[in-house]
Amino acid sequence: MQYCKSCGKELADEAIICTGCGCATDGFYSKPNKVSVQNTGELSLMALLGFIFSFLSCLVGLILSCIAYKTAVNENDEKSKNFAKAGIIISAVFIALAIVVTVVYGVYVALYVSVYGPGRI
Repeated sequence: MQYCKSCGKELADEAIICTGCGCATDGFYSKPNKVSVQNTGELSLMALLGFIFSFLSCLVGLILSCIAYKTAVNENDEKSKNFAKAGIIISAVFIALAIVVTVVYGVYVALYVSVYGPGRI
């Protein structure tokens, strides 16, 4: 048996609220408030689109994959979460690669212009 910390009334072990004064017991705060969602094992459309678009259009793939990841975490869907994570990683790698190629090309053009002049490009 447990006792209310506010009024001292004897309570049942599974009680979450005191029947005497209405105060919350320790059991009230230890009960999970989140409702568990059953995972059907199906891949979400958003995760699949994010994965596909990560190859076609990196920014769109990154946005869709981030949305799919957030949704999959909330719904406790491991398969969709993994696909969304892969889409995020692939998009990030392609974006980083595009930045590196752009910088290298810019340096190449700047060096070429400094050696041969601006009229020879």
